[in-house]
Amino acid sequence: MKDAQSVTVQFASENTKSFRNNQKLPSINNRAKENVKEDCIIKEEPENKPSRCPCSNKQLLIIMIPSAVVALFMIIFLPIYLTNNDDEEEFDEFEEKIVDYNFATLTPKNGYNNIYIHLGGISEVANRYFDFFKSKSTYVPKKTKLYFLTGEARIMNYMEQWGVTTPVPGWFNVDQYGVLIGESGHEFDQAKESLTYILDKIDEIKSNEHVSYNQIYLGGFSQGGIMVNYVLLNSRHELGGYMAFSGYILDHRFYANTVVENLNDEQKAVLESKKHYHILAAHSFNDKNVPYMNSIEAYCKYFKEYTDFKLYSFGNLEHYFAEQPIHQEARAWLKKSMGK
Repeated sequence: MKDAQSVTVQFASENTKSFRNNQKLPSINNRAKENVKEDCIIKEEPENKPSRCPCSNKQLLIIMIPSAVVALFMIIFLPIYLTNNDDEEEFDEFEEKIVDYNFATLTPKNGYNNIYIHLGGISEVANRYFDFFKSKSTYVPKKTKLYFLTGEARIMNYMEQWGVTTPVPGWFNVDQYGVLIGESGHEFDQAKESLTYILDKIDEIKSNEHVSYNQIYLGGFSQGGIMVNYVLLNSRHELGGYMAFSGYILDHRFYANTVVENLNDEQKAVLESKKHYHILAAHSFNDKNVPYMNSIEAYCKYFKEYTDFKLYSFGNLEHYFAEQPIHQEARAWLKKSMGK
């Protein structure tokens, strides 16, 4: 454009001289001046000059304020969303199988690499938490087959206060919330029988699924969480990980719901032999069924020196499982243990 302008100006200059020398060329000279004027109008505003917004200040605010809110929302919440939803393939479609009230499975349709066994609490049937474990709230990573086990139907003495005298699923009878009846009596024998049943089931699942023991993970809620700790301290083989939700430590060498201040050689040997096990425990301050202090005190006494022991405490929740606010942490812990 610059060359065109110089040519036009040169053309105008030459014709101006002609006009002085020859008054017969006014029309050519006038056209040249008009061309120069038009060219200057075109070049009046440099190309790198910012354009002025045609909007009024009020209109500008109407546009900018919502945009700023959206941008702030994205900055704050997008990283959180991406962290919690980092892989849309994390959640499987399952085939359900309910054998009876105390045995059920969820099998991923696209295959699986690990096994997770969930031990139910008192009065919980095997398929109670199907919806939770199939949802995006679950803490169990993809490609994991789930087994659900509950104890056999038995009388629970503490339920008599509500008029319940019929047998309900459970691992052992209890007298009141969180307290085992007669540590040397029949009820503790029930716990031992349930321990043997669970250990046998683990061996059976390992054989049927053709997996190693470190591909099997054991978790449980309430009395199921208590049995997780009991299995942990009496494992025939080390499992991939143990997760106890709202339970406490139970073992015939450590007694129920109590803390041994001076450990004997056998107790020390048991804890030392399991020191490298992967353990996660969670408990609510407001749990009235399984009192918080009875649980946490023992965990801190017996497991605090363990290599991979995670303990999560939280409040504002009573004795519930699916509503616990630590499932994301549990999921991250499991994924790490599974090498995912």
